[in-house]
Amino acid sequence: MPTRHLHLTRRGAVYYFRARLPRTLAHVLSQATLAVSLRTKEAAPARRMARRCSAALDRLEALLLNAPSKFPPSKLQLRLVLEAMFNRVLSDGEAKRDNDMEGGRYSADRKAAPKLPEDESEWTDEQYTAFWDWVDYHEEHPETEAELREVDAQVNATNRIREDLDTALTAFGLSLDRDTPQYEALARDATRVVARAYAIEAERWQGRYTSDQDIPSFVAQKYPLDSALLRTWTTRLNQDEAVFLTRTINEVARDFASYRQKQGIAPKTKSDDDLARRYFVDLVGDKQIQELTPEDGQKFAAELLRVPRDYGKGPYRRKTPRQAIAMADRIEREISAAGHSDQPICVDKHEFTAAEARRRVERMRKKTANKHLTFFTSLWRSPLVPRSLRVMNPFEGTLYKKRLIDTETARRGTRVPFTQEELRALFASPVWNGCRRPFHQEIAHQKRLTDWKYWCPLIALFSGLRREEVARLRKDDFDISNGIWLLRIQATYDRRLKSKAAIREVPVHSTLIALGLRDFVDGLSNKAPLFPDLRPSGAYKEYGEQLGKWFRTYRQARGLYSPHTDFHSFRHSFVSGLRDAGVAVDLIALLVGHEYGGVTASVYGRQVSILQKKDAIEKLDLAGCLGIPNAKADSALWT
Repeated sequence: MPTRHLHLTRRGAVYYFRARLPRTLAHVLSQATLAVSLRTKEAAPARRMARRCSAALDRLEALLLNAPSKFPPSKLQLRLVLEAMFNRVLSDGEAKRDNDMEGGRYSADRKAAPKLPEDESEWTDEQYTAFWDWVDYHEEHPETEAELREVDAQVNATNRIREDLDTALTAFGLSLDRDTPQYEALARDATRVVARAYAIEAERWQGRYTSDQDIPSFVAQKYPLDSALLRTWTTRLNQDEAVFLTRTINEVARDFASYRQKQGIAPKTKSDDDLARRYFVDLVGDKQIQELTPEDGQKFAAELLRVPRDYGKGPYRRKTPRQAIAMADRIEREISAAGHSDQPICVDKHEFTAAEARRRVERMRKKTANKHLTFFTSLWRSPLVPRSLRVMNPFEGTLYKKRLIDTETARRGTRVPFTQEELRALFASPVWNGCRRPFHQEIAHQKRLTDWKYWCPLIALFSGLRREEVARLRKDDFDISNGIWLLRIQATYDRRLKSKAAIREVPVHSTLIALGLRDFVDGLSNKAPLFPDLRPSGAYKEYGEQLGKWFRTYRQARGLYSPHTDFHSFRHSFVSGLRDAGVAVDLIALLVGHEYGGVTASVYGRQVSILQKKDAIEKLDLAGCLGIPNAKADSALWT
């Protein structure tokens, strides 16, 4: 008996089942691997459960592979089939009348039957010929056809209609098994519809064109359309439009996400697109396009605001949006029951402090919800949606107004700059004043860090760079112009910028040079990254994700954390510091990479010299907030 199982792992003393999912399951579950605790410390039971898990995954994959790939025909499709059969009878009749200029063969007066002996064995050859000529004439006579079809409808005889029905289904790209009740019901309805069409034809051959010669009313009752807009457009739908309406929102959203990727969207936007699709499927349902209503769009917008802000993180990892909402609701109830007590709150085997629990129940903001809603409103304006159906956008009017977003931001608060007291406390902490280990435990003035933990916050504070811009810096981003050492922020094959305005030159502040940044950069090889220890992580695979997480954890460990400040607050401090020093707003916008003003500011304003930028950036005086020993005066602290 084998002592090991391929998908069996241990964490501490507990065994886990961990396996890479097959492509089919990974696509459905939106995750690449499955990791499940087997809740046992014994090897033999763990092997048995691991084998059962592997077998269960194989069975699930087989079920998915054998599942029907298409939805059954919808009411809209069946209605269009019946309407097509009805209209075909009438159009064929019009064509016959156009070709029967003499009015002989399809005359309203039917030819009398020949007089024949009752005993067919006594008929002569001439009488046989006369009889079959009369039959041929009689069967093609409009009133005769109408009578035959009427009899079929009365006795539910569907044999005569099946061939025409199969032809109509094939024309719409549909198929139904003749042995199914759905096919039989549709055949009966088709028999009644065609009988009505031939009755109208008989009237038209007699010259009676009345206003009530329409498809039977039971069709609209039996095959209703959920959307009033869809009812308006039904009579004008072509086959491509009908096929689009029968696709699911999940399929169309996937195709739209692929379309946007081909247009060259950022990896972060790609992840947001996939998240928006999964949100809708879980919160509203994977409906067919024809079933979507404006109420579904409004429901989606409302349900998004119930999703926790930390969805996908901490206790909400590996949960669906609905499960995350339910858990956040339970935490809220526990907080309410605890009142002002500081007792820990336990929900689903997770234990939170009172402050952490209140943070965990914060819900998605309207600004974030708009990002997901915009994905679907943009979908309806894309080439994937037939032009004639774009007026049916069920997400029209779902975006939250800017006034509501501003009100929410004012109520909840937003990022703010660091105060001078916060900067002094932060830069007086061990990372900038010596520590024995490169993490949180330290002994002051033992070892100076020269990696990303030390330099990234300082660069962000004195240059106003965004977090990802700092994390991706390379040696060749630094240059000299007119004797001024500067940073050139530009797009490269592996670095995307937020906007065209983000392409800029930023002089390096003298404080950074005094702290030894130039010596640090000069010691690197050509084109080397400044911070090779940073790796892409998080949902968006950003280098700055690791930086942001460390900065939050470090401040929490040192008692310096504030919910209204994060790494981006260095950029706020840079902007507010220059503004307080009297630097013009348009020049600040150039330094931080913001769009500003009209043509004058965006075109001619970008001709500001590097000397002017250097003078402006040197007005930022924050050296008194640092308390960091001068690198050149205390070189023994450098490693």
